[in-house]
Amino acid sequence: MAALKEPSESTRSQLSVLYAAVAIEEFGIRFYRGLEECVKDDTGKALMRGLARDELGHKELIEKEIDRISQGYDVQGVEASKRYMGVIPDKVFPFMERNVCLTVKEEIQALEVGIDVEKRSIQMYDEAAESATEPGVKGRLRQLSGIENGHLKLLQENVHMLKLEGSWYGYSPILEG
Repeated sequence: MAALKEPSESTRSQLSVLYAAVAIEEFGIRFYRGLEECVKDDTGKALMRGLARDELGHKELIEKEIDRISQGYDVQGVEASKRYMGVIPDKVFPFMERNVCLTVKEEIQALEVGIDVEKRSIQMYDEAAESATEPGVKGRLRQLSGIENGHLKLLQENVHMLKLEGSWYGYSPILEG
């Protein structure tokens, strides 16, 4: 078996960003699954379930990118970028731990946390894409930025509808299949 090579600084840097991206997507999975359990409305539950599923898909895409660019390299010492790990909030909100349905006001607060994380994720993906030197990584980061932008709009629309009418918008359980 051939010895693994030491990755270049560029490869280390890109892996560091991708490791942080995996952690951010894992947070998104937990966040949306937790909200699904706490939201009373079936449309809101379906939206959270769909977003959690999307984040899982993003995580898998990033992991494939990590596998692709790390082949043949010793990446043991590469850690997630501390700069980008700051996208993940330290404490999301205590009321999710109550194991009861949220009030509309609490649902709005929770979605606003999600909006903030989506905005910071988009910014992270955009910045990381700009500095990425490997075309595949650059393309994947741009793709993720675009997808997260769609999530951001969905969350913003739902906050608007919850404030306006107290109802969820943007995802139908019938379409879940």
